[in-house]
Amino acid sequence: MGIDFSYEFYVHRRDADVFLAEVAKLCDPELSRLTTILLPSGTSMTMPGTYGFIGDRAIELEVAAADRMGRSFDLSLSFPVDGPLRDYDDEEPGPRVTVGYIYLSVSDDHTILPDHLRFDFMPATTGQSRLFLMSPSVRETFATLALTTGTTLCLLDTEMASHIVVTALGQRLSTRVPGPLLLWSRQVKAAEAFRELSSLLAGNPVHPPKWIIGPAHPDFPAFVESLADYAKVPPDRWLAP
Repeated sequence: MGIDFSYEFYVHRRDADVFLAEVAKLCDPELSRLTTILLPSGTSMTMPGTYGFIGDRAIELEVAAADRMGRSFDLSLSFPVDGPLRDYDDEEPGPRVTVGYIYLSVSDDHTILPDHLRFDFMPATTGQSRLFLMSPSVRETFATLALTTGTTLCLLDTEMASHIVVTALGQRLSTRVPGPLLLWSRQVKAAEAFRELSSLLAGNPVHPPKWIIGPAHPDFPAFVESLADYAKVPPDRWLAP
């Protein structure tokens, strides 16, 4: 079993076409196999890559969101080069490094936000998952994607007891690498955690905090230790002191 970190984007259905258009801009433009996505707005767009490893066909986004067969869009995404990406690339990298496969799944089977779709970016290998945690370029790229497409909530799922909150309600949170982290406990109904997070961002934090965990929370050190041990990445590579 490898490491399966993923970035989760909670996107309102009305913004799905904008979101996917920006994702397409991140894809490797040299891919020859394409997928046509039929959008809820009645329009369509072309995504470089395949769906379920089959290319050159049309996929309805709403049908994909309701699919429980585990199929996904199979993408190769390009990121501005940084130290971790330079170490990852076997060849001498140029200004950007392409990482693939990165699987993009879409789902509507969640209860955090009504009328939203959840898009999950999951890399194919453990090494790529580590990049999701420790690459400043990767986290900044995904944060920018969230902030420029109206994404309500972006989380980094580390397979631990808490997610890392990357952006929420148009605000940057845990984006810098290394940098401070704000965590989202998975041990509660997601809608309740989102209400607590919304209150925090509005300047009305819950005292004491229950499900949104910052560095002063008693559960924070254990999270850091567990994640560092699981990912085999020292905390100073992704967490500011």
